Amino acid sequence: MKFVDAWLESLSLSRTQVVPIASVTVATVTNNLVGFIVNVVAATKLGAEGFGIFSLAYSVATLTGTIGDFGLNLTMIRLFNKYQAKMGRQELVLASTLSFKSLLFFILAIACLPLGNLLARGFDVGTENSLLFAIAFITGGILFFWTYLQSFLQSHLSFRQLTGYILAYAGLRVACLIVANYFFPESSLIWLVATYTIPVTILILFGVLPIACKLIPITFRQPREIFSILAEALHYSKWVALSTIAYASLLNVLRFILAVRATKADVGIFSAGITFTMAFSMLNQAMRAVLFPQVTALEDPRQMRGYLKRLRQLVPYYFALALLGIGTLGVFQWFVLGAEYRAALPVFLITASVLSLTLFLGLATMLVHTMMKPQIDAWVNVGRLGIMIIMAFFLIPPFQVLGAAIAYAVPLLIGEMWMFRYVLENTKGSN
Repeated sequence: MKFVDAWLESLSLSRTQVVPIASVTVATVTNNLVGFIVNVVAATKLGAEGFGIFSLAYSVATLTGTIGDFGLNLTMIRLFNKYQAKMGRQELVLASTLSFKSLLFFILAIACLPLGNLLARGFDVGTENSLLFAIAFITGGILFFWTYLQSFLQSHLSFRQLTGYILAYAGLRVACLIVANYFFPESSLIWLVATYTIPVTILILFGVLPIACKLIPITFRQPREIFSILAEALHYSKWVALSTIAYASLLNVLRFILAVRATKADVGIFSAGITFTMAFSMLNQAMRAVLFPQVTALEDPRQMRGYLKRLRQLVPYYFALALLGIGTLGVFQWFVLGAEYRAALPVFLITASVLSLTLFLGLATMLVHTMMKPQIDAWVNVGRLGIMIIMAFFLIPPFQVLGAAIAYAVPLLIGEMWMFRYVLENTKGSN
């Protein structure tokens, strides 16, 4: 009990906050589990090549969402914490971010059709898939607002509301998955629309529209103040954007390189292995969603060292669970996906082993944002992306999906270890 109390104290949390925070964790894990099921069922229904095309469209959607966000979600939380004593400034932070995302979505909606056609030709998947990639761009644009809603609720520490929205998203995806699987089991377009586009759109209508009705008018009433706060947000978020875009590009660009340097079936096999790896990271994603607002609110090196000390105490428990999780998911993948995806197992084992270590180190390296040093995270991820692209071009032709797994895992681990060393060196001091 003393350990738990000390851990909560290090994060400025009380026991009364644990229940809503735990509920967000459970909801996030549930939603990620649904996403995992979506990809597993899609892999079995669409086959390796069809799942490869679906994965390319999904990559376009997620990468579009990440690029369009421009790092403003994390920046919004950081600035909201910064202006805790100035509610008017907090409102400007929220309004400027939403207005910026709305403008980007409008531009994307105009450009999605020609962009979709361009990608279909570039990936050599036939012009019949142009609409698939156009919808993928629109889905990425809708994700602007889904991530905004999550960051909005995190900023206000409204964890119970956040839990409700995440569970609603999971429920809508399950309902649409059943429909897609029954009526259109072999259509990549319907799978994308049913399990991502439609559920997110419904949530935005109920969650973001009321917020927009309140905040968007501020943009027109106080344009000078909005531009001022947006300039401050973009000044900070340029580093967050560079970091998140580079990090998100690791897997997505790797799929694009596979599509060009190998086959669409290889994209499907690689994506199947990565699906199980990402399932392994579900708990970590939930923990980061809850911890980031708390960690960025730490005020001095003494509190940061206390946080790192609590993390060290979790090491044996974390890695015992990690080994159990990797083994269980490996066996599950072998039997569920069948012979067509046997080559995906080495992809999973390599990437999951490295990611398990990287994700734990990431709980510590979040402190670079507490230190207001987002450029560290940014340049590390840019370096990762550059090394990954070089390795992928050399390793994929001879080793195919195994080469892609190595090209992903090596830069990921090297970058996190370097950043962890930076955090340790910059939190040293006497107690």
